Amino acid sequence: MRKQGIWGVLLLCTMLLAPVGIVQADGPGCTMNPDGSITCSTGEGGNDGGGGNPNPQPTPIPYTCAPGESSVVERLAYYPIGGGKCITVGGTYDVCTGTWLTMSGFTLPVDCPEVSAPPPQHPCTDFSVGPGGVFCEANQGWQVQATVQFPETYLDVRPYPATLVRWPTAIRNGGQPSSSGSGTQAYYGTGSPGNPRVGDLSNIRLTLTLNPASPMYVSLPHIGILSLPDAGSSGSPQVIRWEVPSHPEAGGGPLAGSVAGLGELPGDLPLFVGSGRSAYRLYWNLSYLTYEAIEECVSGPNASGNYNCAGGTGHRVVIGYEWRRHASGGEIAPSAVANLPLSIAADLNNDGVLDAYWNRNLTLRRMDDGGSVDNPTYRRSWNWGGTIYWAVREGQGQIGWPGGQ
Repeated sequence: MRKQGIWGVLLLCTMLLAPVGIVQADGPGCTMNPDGSITCSTGEGGNDGGGGNPNPQPTPIPYTCAPGESSVVERLAYYPIGGGKCITVGGTYDVCTGTWLTMSGFTLPVDCPEVSAPPPQHPCTDFSVGPGGVFCEANQGWQVQATVQFPETYLDVRPYPATLVRWPTAIRNGGQPSSSGSGTQAYYGTGSPGNPRVGDLSNIRLTLTLNPASPMYVSLPHIGILSLPDAGSSGSPQVIRWEVPSHPEAGGGPLAGSVAGLGELPGDLPLFVGSGRSAYRLYWNLSYLTYEAIEECVSGPNASGNYNCAGGTGHRVVIGYEWRRHASGGEIAPSAVANLPLSIAADLNNDGVLDAYWNRNLTLRRMDDGGSVDNPTYRRSWNWGGTIYWAVREGQGQIGWPGGQ
């Protein structure tokens, strides 16, 4: 009796599983469930009116069902019992309603299948990330394209583009804003906006958002790497001092005359070359309206004599139709991006897992003595795609002020 009780508990647990996805290959495709069980699927049926698809395709992840739709898979649930062994429960499962339709008994312990981590989920069927931003095309019958650019970040500097050895030089993270981009489709379905049918979609909107995920990291010769939190355009800057000039023997690189935008400096003045970047995380959100039937439970059986609500004392009837809003979303990790350039992939905690994207859309803004970037006398900006050029002079002379003052 005790042994039967244990098997019964395990069988009940398996019946209550809500698997998170299905991955299929030549044999059963398996996935790990949140409770530690493993679920495998061997095929997919549906509302085809026949004996099922002889060449079943993988169930989409995530699977979206229209109201009233049924999609049946042959499912085999493995429940670990320790030592690499599992018991199994099989049957047919409706992924739209989340219910078992048929079930067979458990087996004797067998080896648990090996399960790999599920692939990152997002709605993009054509997806790319480059230095300029992110492109996503979601083609699910309906088709929406969304693009989001890496936002412009700000490094506020003083004096600039030249300073002096040991001069108090100010530097500030002037802002790391978020950015979003959306694509829309007005309608999708077998009806029309004026005559919709159940399951039709409207106002489909896909939005991509890039949010800052780290401070701004600035690397400067002889200064090192600075971690600058977002201080905004009115925050207090950090003061740095160079101990050597930007002479070639001290690591000075290109001459000012070879860099676009540095016409304020003598063309033969060597420059230090640094860099700045900040990490961003990518998120998606998909929202739409679905035309759905409104049901109500009324007493008694339906026309076929069946009961399906109110504890077996009533049946459901459609009393009307309405548009209902649905939304889903999540993060898109770098591991979801095929052929992601290594220069864009970020591993913020150095654990070997890519978790963000580097943004090098860095604009340098010149501050006045009060830290303002809006003073018309001093106001100017430069953007070299994350590169920072800075001249450091040995003695008194022109520094980074208009007119050399």
